[in-house]
Amino acid sequence: MTGASDVLDPVEAAKDDISRSKRLIASTLDDLTQHHSWLESYHRDERRRAQRLRREDALRRLELRRQRAAWLSRRFALATYAFARATALVLVQNGRAFLTWAAPRAHALSRLMMRWISAGASWAWRTGLSLSRTGLEASVAGLGWTIRASDQAGIVFRRQVSIYAALLSAEAAIYAAPGFRRASIGWIRARHRTRRIRSDLEARVSGGWTKTRSAVSHWVTVESPKLGRRLADNVTAGTTRTRVLAADLSRAALKTGTDSWSWAALRVRQAVEKNASTGHRALIVRPGTALICIEPRRSALPAILTS
Repeated sequence: MTGASDVLDPVEAAKDDISRSKRLIASTLDDLTQHHSWLESYHRDERRRAQRLRREDALRRLELRRQRAAWLSRRFALATYAFARATALVLVQNGRAFLTWAAPRAHALSRLMMRWISAGASWAWRTGLSLSRTGLEASVAGLGWTIRASDQAGIVFRRQVSIYAALLSAEAAIYAAPGFRRASIGWIRARHRTRRIRSDLEARVSGGWTKTRSAVSHWVTVESPKLGRRLADNVTAGTTRTRVLAADLSRAALKTGTDSWSWAALRVRQAVEKNASTGHRALIVRPGTALICIEPRRSALPAILTS
């Protein structure tokens, strides 16, 4: 034995083993992660390569189809051109003979078709007339039968309706009798109540009217002297006021008339003085009764009075 220093602690040894295991696990995880990323990259590249190959294959097939379609189109065009050319040559060479051969046959076929068409039209016309006549007779017969059947059905229906109406009226009378009886009793009671209410209202109205008339007569008896005195006072005051207003208005009118007459006399005097200064007369104003005087004829026009 070398000594106590060469002896290892089992805990430390276990810790060293655990740390080495952790490092190994971490390196393994790193390797696995790198491998997984490489696999993903590889699969992605393979998918892209496969898509590219499929696209190129599809383009190649489309190009082959286009080339085949173009080849077939050229073959069809060439065959059509050859057929049309051969047909045209045959028609040019044998056209007159064909027309000579086909003209009488076409004429005969047209005459035959016209004969068949006329025969078919005449048959259709006769058949249509007979069918229309038969249909009209059948419709008339059906209408008559319908009228007779409807009359019979109406008679039966009216009989049944009358029977059911009689039954319903009898049952309704039986069921409605208590109702009618109650309604009549209610009507009698309502009429009696109405009469009693009307008599009460008449008594109340007559009593109220009597009270109102007595109160009005009492009020008129008491208040009429006061109202008469008030009315007399108001009439006296209105008369006095009217007299004062009439006197004021008459004085104002007299003053206005006097001023107007003075102003008019002044204007007339000024006009007369002005006309006298001009040497002839147009209007003569005198204190007498005449307003207009006829002057002798003169060559000049009369002067116009201006203010």
